[in-house]
Parts: sequence; C-alpha cells; structure tokens
Amino acid sequence: MEQNKKKELTARQEEIYEYIKQYSQENRMPPTVREIGNRFEISSTNGVRSILAALIKKGYINRSPRLSRGIEIVNEEDAKAAQTPTNTIEIPIVGRVAAGTPILAVQNLEGTVTIDRDFLACRSDVFALRVRGDSMINAGIFDGDLIFARQQKSAERGEIIVAQIDNEATVKYYQPLSDHIELRPANPKYRPIIVNKEKDFSIAGRVIGVMRKVN
Repeated sequence: MEQNKKKELTARQEEIYEYIKQYSQENRMPPTVREIGNRFEISSTNGVRSILAALIKKGYINRSPRLSRGIEIVNEEDAKAAQTPTNTIEIPIVGRVAAGTPILAVQNLEGTVTIDRDFLACRSDVFALRVRGDSMINAGIFDGDLIFARQQKSAERGEIIVAQIDNEATVKYYQPLSDHIELRPANPKYRPIIVNKEKDFSIAGRVIGVMRKVN
C-alpha cells in the first residue's frame, strides 16, 4: 500500500520527501524551509511551501508553520527510520516585538528551543521569551532566563503573564482593578506599571515554566 502511495508523488515531491527523511536521520531534526530551498536551488520559499503542502495533502508529512523546523513525517516506518525524537518539541523564541504585530509574527521570532514534551505537559500552544532585567527575581525569574508562556488572551488575578504594552513585551503579575490594570513586579525596587485606556495593552500568554542556563 505504501508503494502505491509513493506513485502518487511527482519526481520532485519524491526527491524532497527523501531529502527530509535523510536530513532528519542525520541531524535528528527536520530541515527548515530555507534549507530545503538551498538544497534544491528553489529561490522562493513559497515554491518550497507549495511542495510541502502537496506532501501534507498526500499524507506524507505534517507541518507546524509557526516552527522553523516544524515538519513531521507521518508514515510510522519512515518516521522511525528518520530517528526523530518523539519526546521533544520545538518552541518559538520571541525576540523584539515589532510594532503593531502579533507576538508570534515571523518578524518577532529570533529562533527556537527544543525541550522535553513532558516539561510543558505536551502542550504545543507555547512560546518562549528571553527575560531582560531583574523585576521578577522574587518570583524566581532572573535576567537571561527563558520563560515559557501558554498563548491566551485573558488571565486570572495574580497570574504571571506576558503582556504587550505599546509594542513592547513585559513579564509581570496581572492585577486587574476597577478602573485600570496593574502589572506588578516581584522586586521592591520597581513600581507597578499602570495600564489605562491610553495604553495599547494586550495579554499574549500566561507563564507556565522557566528555564535557566547554568554556567
């Protein structure tokens, strides 16, 4: 039955599918769209995406477009041969927040981090953000830490959130009040950020984990 499926692929689709398997086997992770384009001299990323879309439609791969290495081989035998780690997940890392764009827009991302799925209870709706500064040290979040946040637009009082204020991202305790919102730090050196109607404010996610690099 697998042989019949493969006859449905064009020569180009077959070639790229085999490359994805080989790359995954050698590197223990799938290639990026750009790497596929470079390998086959396809100058347009849209050209690569159209071939990947055909492989998805024909049942050979799945793909998460928000991840730079979001290709997943569907066929069990091919996936096993590719030796892709089944217990890991690739999380997008948000860099500088571009003006007027969603936090996970392409221009906001600076890379990805691969972690064990169990660390995030197998959630896939998660992004990472590098912490700058010491305003949350009493919450166990330090300068340089990588925090993981579940994407959501609302939060409960007292939860630690990633907020977007005037096109900047900040990590603070969420305290909604009757006429304004306070984003409270976990360091007495800093004052709360007062959010009123004059500020462009939104919740990007709720913090669910912290990763720290140990020197």
